[in-house]
Amino acid sequence: MPIHFATPRWNPALSRLAFGLESGSEAEFALEIEVDGTTLRPDTWALTPDGNALAQCAGFEVRFHTRLLTASCRAAYVSLTNTAGAPARIQRFRFRAAGSLFPASAADLRLYKEGWAMTSPASSVGPGEKDFFLNPDYRAFASSIPEGHQDATSDHFAADYVTVLQDRRAGRNLLLGFVTSRSQVARFSIVTGPHGLVSLDAVCEADDLVLPPGARLDSEEWIALCGEDGEALLECFAGLWGERMGARKRESTPTGWCSWAYYFDKITEAAMLENADFLAERRSDYPVEYVQMDDGYQAALGDWLVCDPVKFPNGLPFLAQEIKARGFKPGIWLAPFLVQESSALFSAHPEWMVGNAEGRPVWAMADWRGSRVAILDTTRPEACAWLTETFATLAHWGYEYVKLDFLVHLAGVRALGGRYADAGATRVSAIRRGLEAMRRGLGDERLILACTNVLGAGVGLVDACRIGTDFLPAWNINGEPFKEAPTLPNVCRNVINRRYLHGKLWVNDPDAHIARADANRLTLDEVRMFTAALWIGGGMILTGDRFSTLGEERGKLSRMLLHDLEAFEAVRPLDRFEAEYPAQWFGRSRKHPRRFVLGLFNFGEAYAVQTVDLARAVGGPVSGLGAKEYWSSENLGGCADVLTRRLTPHSCQILLLEPRAN
Repeated sequence: MPIHFATPRWNPALSRLAFGLESGSEAEFALEIEVDGTTLRPDTWALTPDGNALAQCAGFEVRFHTRLLTASCRAAYVSLTNTAGAPARIQRFRFRAAGSLFPASAADLRLYKEGWAMTSPASSVGPGEKDFFLNPDYRAFASSIPEGHQDATSDHFAADYVTVLQDRRAGRNLLLGFVTSRSQVARFSIVTGPHGLVSLDAVCEADDLVLPPGARLDSEEWIALCGEDGEALLECFAGLWGERMGARKRESTPTGWCSWAYYFDKITEAAMLENADFLAERRSDYPVEYVQMDDGYQAALGDWLVCDPVKFPNGLPFLAQEIKARGFKPGIWLAPFLVQESSALFSAHPEWMVGNAEGRPVWAMADWRGSRVAILDTTRPEACAWLTETFATLAHWGYEYVKLDFLVHLAGVRALGGRYADAGATRVSAIRRGLEAMRRGLGDERLILACTNVLGAGVGLVDACRIGTDFLPAWNINGEPFKEAPTLPNVCRNVINRRYLHGKLWVNDPDAHIARADANRLTLDEVRMFTAALWIGGGMILTGDRFSTLGEERGKLSRMLLHDLEAFEAVRPLDRFEAEYPAQWFGRSRKHPRRFVLGLFNFGEAYAVQTVDLARAVGGPVSGLGAKEYWSSENLGGCADVLTRRLTPHSCQILLLEPRAN
C-alpha cells in the first residue's frame, strides 16, 4: 500500500506550517514559541529565496526550514536566533493544529501513542478513554511531562516522538513524528471529545535553556505521512528517524547470559564462573556470545571499578579474563548516572552532582541499600571526563559489552528540582553528553545496551535498547495496577508495539528470558507466553536462569530461541489500534516467504476467543495454507479466510502457517 509523504511549506498569508495531504487538503499548524514566560506568535513572514520563511519578533529572528530526507520526503523545523542584547530562557516550540486536522468521528478515531522512556506504555487509545495510569512515585521517570500527565481525566493524551491517527471507517491514517531527538523532548499533546479530535499540539520542550545573544536554537525536525496501512507508516517513520540520527547498525543480533533474572543483587564471582563453565561445556546447545554480570558486584553506585571484596575477591580484571578464557565476551552492568552518598566518588566530588536552586544535591532515591542516591551531572566536563576514563578502563580490562541502567534518572531529576550546571543543557542533551563520553572511553566496536533510557536520547549512540519494563519471575510480582509496572502483560505490550523500531534505531532488547521452574512464580503457560513474545518479536536473546537448576525440558525453550534468532520479519500486531494489549501478532518467515506465524495471546483472567482475518493478514488467498499449533503440535488442517481460536487465561497459541503438500 502506498505511503504519501506530506510536503511541508510555510503559508505566509496565514502564518502557518502546512503539510500537503494525499487528499489535496493541508494539515495546518500555527507556531508559538515560549520565551521567558511569554508566548511569541510571529505574524509577519517573508519568503526567502530557498523557499523557506523568515520573521522578526520581539528581539528574535525566527526561520522556518525544510530538510530533504529522501527524494520524496521533507521534514519541517524552525530556528530561533537571539538578536537581543540579553540572554533568554527558552521554554518550548509549539505547533498548534489549526482547522480540521483529522475529521474522523469519535466512534471511528483511534490513536497510537509512543512512550517517552523504556518503561513508558506504548499503545493505542481513543475518545472517552483515559491516558495510561502511572505510578505517582515513578511519574518523573515514565512521563516526559510528569506535571501535566492526565491519567485521571478522559480524552487528554500525551504521546512522545510519534503518533498515528486512524479513521477506522475510512481506512486512512495520519502519522506525525519527529525524526530528530538530539536536544529537546519532542512530544504531542492530544485532546479528543464526543465528536472526535479536538486539538493536537506538536511540542519541543527546551527545558528553560539559556540562549545567549547571537545564539541559535533549532527545534526538532518532524514529518507527516499518510496511508491506508498504519503499521507501514510506523516502519517508514522509524527508518527515517534512524537514518537522520545516524543509528548504529549491527551485522548480527547479540546473544548471551545475564545474571540479574536469577541472582538479582546476590550475584557472586563463583556464580558467574559456574554459569560460564556450563555454557562452555554446552556451547552447541547454548550458542551465546556474551556473559554479562549485572547489579550487585559494585562496592557502591558510582564506584564501578571497585568490587564488593567478599562476593568478588579477585576483582573485575580477573573475571573478564576468566570469561574470555572460556570463549565468551565479558559484559557488565552499570548505572553510570547514579551515585550513592556512601560512595568514594560522592565523597571526592559532591560538586559533580545535579543540584537544586541552593546548590545542594538532589536525591533521586531516598534509600538504595542504606544510602541516598544523587545524580551525576554530565553537563560538567569533568564528570564526562571521569565517565570516559572509567569506561576506557573497563575496555582495557576486557569488557566488550556494557548494560547501562537508570539513564532516565538524569532527565527525571529536573522534575525533582534539579538544575544542570550548564544552563544551556536540556534533559536530552545531558543524556547524550553522558553517552558520548562513555562511547569515547569504551570504543566504537564494543556493544552498548541502553536500559531504562529516554528512548530518543540514545539513537545513534547505543547499539541496543530495552523497549519494555523488566520481566520478572511472576505475572505481576507486586500486584501493581500501573501501566509501567514490571508485569508480563506490560512487557509483552511494549515488545510488540515497539517492534517497528527494531533494526532501524537499534537492536530491540525485550529483557532476559526466564524458563526455569525454581525461584519462579510464573506458570508454564506464562513462561511460554514470554518465549513466544521473544521468538516472534525478535531482538536480543539473553538467557536469565541458573543452568544447574534449569533442567532439560525448560532449557529447550531457551535453546529454541538461541537456535532460531530473528526467525520472522514483517512482524506486526494485527490489533495495534484496537487493543491496549495486542493479542494477535503476525509475521513472515525470514527464510520462506510463504510461511507465516500467528501468535494469539490471552492476557485476561477469563477464557477468550480470538478471531483473525487471515486473508487480510497474509495479503492474499490462504486456501493453499495449512496450520499447526506449535506448543501442542496439533495439526489444524487447511486454513480458512477467517480463523477462530479459544484460549485459556494467561496463555498463548503459536500457529505456524505454511503451504500444504499437494
